[in-house]
Amino acid sequence: MALIPITPPAGIVTAGTEYANSGRWVDGNLVRFQNGFLRPIGGWERIKTTALSGTPIGVYSYRDDLGARVLVIGTREKIYVNYNDNWIDITPTGFSSDAATSPLGYGAYHYGEEDFGDARSQSGLAFDTKSFAFANWGELLVFCSGSDGKIYKWNPNSGATADTIATIIHANAPLNNTSILVSNERHLIAFGSAADPRKVAWSSREDFTTWTAASTNTAGSLNVPTGGRILGAKKWETDIIIFTDSGINRMYYSGSPFVYGIQTAGDNCKTLAIRSVVSTGNTLYWLGENSVFSFDGQVAEVPCEVHDFIYGDLNHVYRQTACGGYNSNFNEIIWFFPSGSSQVPNKYIIYNHVDKTWSKGELDRSCWFDAGSLDYPVSCDSSGFVYQHESTVLFNSPNLGTAVPFCKTGPLEINNGNNISQVNHIITDEETTNVSALTLSFKGKFAPNGPETDFGSFTFDSADGYTDARFAARQLQMTVTGTTTHDFKVGKIRADIRPRGRR
Repeated sequence: MALIPITPPAGIVTAGTEYANSGRWVDGNLVRFQNGFLRPIGGWERIKTTALSGTPIGVYSYRDDLGARVLVIGTREKIYVNYNDNWIDITPTGFSSDAATSPLGYGAYHYGEEDFGDARSQSGLAFDTKSFAFANWGELLVFCSGSDGKIYKWNPNSGATADTIATIIHANAPLNNTSILVSNERHLIAFGSAADPRKVAWSSREDFTTWTAASTNTAGSLNVPTGGRILGAKKWETDIIIFTDSGINRMYYSGSPFVYGIQTAGDNCKTLAIRSVVSTGNTLYWLGENSVFSFDGQVAEVPCEVHDFIYGDLNHVYRQTACGGYNSNFNEIIWFFPSGSSQVPNKYIIYNHVDKTWSKGELDRSCWFDAGSLDYPVSCDSSGFVYQHESTVLFNSPNLGTAVPFCKTGPLEINNGNNISQVNHIITDEETTNVSALTLSFKGKFAPNGPETDFGSFTFDSADGYTDARFAARQLQMTVTGTTTHDFKVGKIRADIRPRGRR
């Protein structure tokens, strides 16, 4: 008996033809690769039974001074906080939402929702969607939306109770901002400030009421040396990386008298959407216009084995809805993006930045936040529902439909030259778990362009870990399908392959 390993190396590859990807995984859904093994992703559960108003486009969480969790979600219409297990609509008075400031021409909202001929009060279009920037100043929540431009605060412990609504942070704070951030030095920083697309302004240290520079404070401003505009900013180690529509700039603390300095850190690496920028701690990753980039002190293009899956069918008009997040328990960066005619993210890719492997699938998600102060990662879908992920098996997941975890290989060359091989047994190794939850399906060809034969599906005996088979071909294609009710791990699958004649 010749036992031949037929399990491809970890990671899905979509670039090129399936035959060019012989011996690799080429398709899949709802699976990940962890330490080289194929596994299903975790399931998700709703943490709010009803939907929020508007498509969520930003999420953030932290703990207040008493240790209570603050979860804030910004949608295209409202801002919500979950505090002490209560949901509060903290949308400020007069807030200009993303939906209200989107294009309001004919056809900009759902058919039949408003009278024919009347100006639309809001928009269902999201191709010019703006983003939220959330941060905490101690236990104060501070935030800004690019659609509104004002900086707001919300206090979870205003006296004995939480604020019922967010308010302007201070009358001296600049207006018409694109984004905000709280620096490590405790300056509140506004980007694209005062309607200047290249201006960066910051308050005095530990004082968000003072924004005018003087010899007695550390407030100030600078302009980013770019011909474009600021899209947003992310912290990186002790610095701040500013993303523009031409590249990135590094903002660093220099102390008195200038406080901060800015220098170019990378050109021709524009992000597809500011919400696609993800931090893993010491490295930033983001989706570019036609590449995936990273920054760990230098900009680098990340070799992406699912490039065609992202950019081959990306809905470029709605690319600004793309978003990403970190799943630190699995060393994974997950990106969601709109594909085909979808106006909202409907597909995803996963990059394990430690193992350097990729996976892909279909799922509607519009924002994501890592566990951190939360028990599990939190995400939202475009309909406004809020979920916690990795908390259950896939079977319990809302809106899963008929989807099951699976992964398919490209052609597996089971013999060389003109030889034909017969498969008699399929065997797993000791690393494979829950074999009864796995189904293996095989198709075969005698030539790459020849007819394909479906050899059917096979399940393993849970007692001995192998299954009998009898089929012959020169090349095979294998699909591993799991159930939604059990976790599983696929180790090395081997086949008892013997040579046979051509008849």
